Amino acid sequence: MKTKSTRTILDLGRLGVENAVLLGKYAYHGASSSLPLHVHENIMEIVYCERGQQVYEVGQEQFVIRGGDVFVTFPNELHSTANHPEEKGVVYWLQVEIPADNSHFLGYSGSNACGLLNALRNLPGRHFRGNVQIRKCMDEIFRLGKGNFSDYTRVSIHICLAQLLQSVVGCSEAARAHKGNNLRIESVKKFIEEHLDTHLSISRLAAHQQISQSHFKKWFKNESGLTPMDYIQRRKVERAKKTLAHHKEYNVMDIAYQLNFSSSQYFATVFKKYAGLTPLEYRGRFQ
Repeated sequence: MKTKSTRTILDLGRLGVENAVLLGKYAYHGASSSLPLHVHENIMEIVYCERGQQVYEVGQEQFVIRGGDVFVTFPNELHSTANHPEEKGVVYWLQVEIPADNSHFLGYSGSNACGLLNALRNLPGRHFRGNVQIRKCMDEIFRLGKGNFSDYTRVSIHICLAQLLQSVVGCSEAARAHKGNNLRIESVKKFIEEHLDTHLSISRLAAHQQISQSHFKKWFKNESGLTPMDYIQRRKVERAKKTLAHHKEYNVMDIAYQLNFSSSQYFATVFKKYAGLTPLEYRGRFQ
């Protein structure tokens, strides 16, 4: 039985949680509609991608977030998914009001409120690797918000929110301090890009890196946020999009075999899962 896609929203403002607006989560098993250009007045939005990939655009700059990534839009920033669908994957998002007055925030006051607010306003980056604590805090807030609500529950949510935001600040600062060596993962991605028209198995990719298959799968997921096969399929779909848009001389079957799909039907299934449209529907946009 096929698992259904889900989208859950917890209205934190209605629950009386100070400065918190909402917490959302979607688990999509295929592409959904795109997110149009919009703005949140005086609200910071923090996105955590647990699994999959998503494109966001802020100020005409696009960001690709993958499993384990955090993406932040600051108050009053126009943002969207840049005509990309909300993609297959699991994504959480938290909206918190950033008040002009530093005196109170999430149940804290004085220097405690001021310190947390200043840390959020001055995050050194908007896109960085997160940690499992962020997801755990979000799951705990969902659990608390759906149970029997009391003043103590509200305090517990405030504590979880503070821990979550502290983790976000810490991860952002760690990303600045440790840029890391991305040459190895980039070499694998380059190899994949150059061989999309061939059979790319885990054994072949692991041999390219001279490590075991199990080690390769774990390492690739940790570094990229996607499984190797998920990443390969996404890259094939992106290349197919370019061919569909700019090379009318190739039909769907041609493109399927160029990208080493076993059949045009399987290619169309994979394409729709990631693009939200069939190959012909996508090509129709450019006619």
